[in-house]
Amino acid sequence: MIHNVQAVVLWSRRSREADKIVGLFTREMGRVTARATSAARSTAKFGALTEPFVESDIALYLVPGRGWGKIVGGRIRSSFPALRTQVDRSTAASWVCEVVQRLTPEEQSSPEKFFLLHETLSALSSTPRLGMIRLAFAVRFLAIAGFGLDNREPWGDLVRERPDWATGLLEDPLAELSDKEWRDPLITAVEHLAGSVVADHLNRPLHVNRFRQMAGIEI
Repeated sequence: MIHNVQAVVLWSRRSREADKIVGLFTREMGRVTARATSAARSTAKFGALTEPFVESDIALYLVPGRGWGKIVGGRIRSSFPALRTQVDRSTAASWVCEVVQRLTPEEQSSPEKFFLLHETLSALSSTPRLGMIRLAFAVRFLAIAGFGLDNREPWGDLVRERPDWATGLLEDPLAELSDKEWRDPLITAVEHLAGSVVADHLNRPLHVNRFRQMAGIEI
């Protein structure tokens, strides 16, 4: 069965001689894995559709519950080029995509997650600075996923002492948070809390964090 979906590529790897396997997060079907035949060739018809962070309209052959699908057509909506040319933005986007990949079950529709992912990649690609974008993504994603911070002390402290910051992390357009530099122990505590909640729900550390540590990249 062919499904027409709006999708963001979370990850991509080469398979066999010229195929690619890609992890997609779709608006209609949630997270799915698909094969793109011959996509690794320089002249591949669907090559650009399989690059990380690319958002596309994709024709996907998939039988729900039967494993991997197959990309049979599509067109690019946005490639977010800055996410491939600037290492800090690329690393932040990789962190966002890996969190979505690792903390979302397959084939479970979640339009809220999709639109948050789209808004986050757009903000990371287009704004002058990264500011509070990644932290706001983490707070919102954890709430959508059911791992919210509401009953945790660092978040309660932020709500009580700086309600404007707490509201901003939850509600402000992410692009508007790019110029916010809230260097404060309250924010640092929430950053540590969000990171620990993510880690608590993983069976192994995020790959992108290992790269960040080796390369000394701050995001």
